[in-house]
Amino acid sequence: MTHPRAHARLIKDRLLLPLAGVLLVLAAWEATVVAYQLPAIVLPSPWAVLRALGELVRTSAFWHDVGVSLYEFAVGYAFGTVLGIACGLVMGESRAFRQAATPVVESLRFVVPFAWIPLTILWFGTSVVGKIVLVAYAVFFVMIVSTARAIAQVDPTLTRVARMLGMTPARRAIAVHLRAAAPTIASAARAAAAIGWIAVVAAEYVGASAGLGLMITNAATSLATPVVIAGMVVIGLVGAGVSALIGILARKRLEAP
Repeated sequence: MTHPRAHARLIKDRLLLPLAGVLLVLAAWEATVVAYQLPAIVLPSPWAVLRALGELVRTSAFWHDVGVSLYEFAVGYAFGTVLGIACGLVMGESRAFRQAATPVVESLRFVVPFAWIPLTILWFGTSVVGKIVLVAYAVFFVMIVSTARAIAQVDPTLTRVARMLGMTPARRAIAVHLRAAAPTIASAARAAAAIGWIAVVAAEYVGASAGLGLMITNAATSLATPVVIAGMVVIGLVGAGVSALIGILARKRLEAP
């Protein structure tokens, strides 16, 4: 049974304090609008944005845009994560591969995904493929670097024990090193999710046939500022939800005994 004091502290930490933070931001927002008498086209009130959000969620077009963005993210994230962990594992295990791959990885990982947007539009047009590639690119470099570093920091004692047990290099890498590095990889997977989500929405601002980024661009063109901010709120909420979900799944899959 949960202790009453612990239960009260849990409610405070998980509910009351976050709610207080949200209310403080909303109060400051409303005060700014009132104090400066800002027109809705410049900065609408929180209530105007809430009304716009309520209208959006009742349309099928909105849910289609959300679904497209999530699909692009999910596929790109899956490819980027799997390839990043696999290549990072090889980098951590093979000195020759690490020496050959490091210059390429270190150079390309500083080329932000947004720099590739013009080329992806040229190569793939406004199809979902371009956004999937951008997400995979963004996620890949986070995962390969984090995995390689995590493997390099595995306790050498585990390696010696694995050798004494007669494990092959491949089995040692997967069963021992990868499992030992799992907590770090799980944290990297969550960080990569945030970067991947940002990449897909940003790409939709420039060239897309559907998605949350395109929805916001169209609203901005029509000077529908409440819809623009409502879209931004949705992007933040969906991103936070995706990040939390991936954190839970990563801990269950990568840290399970």
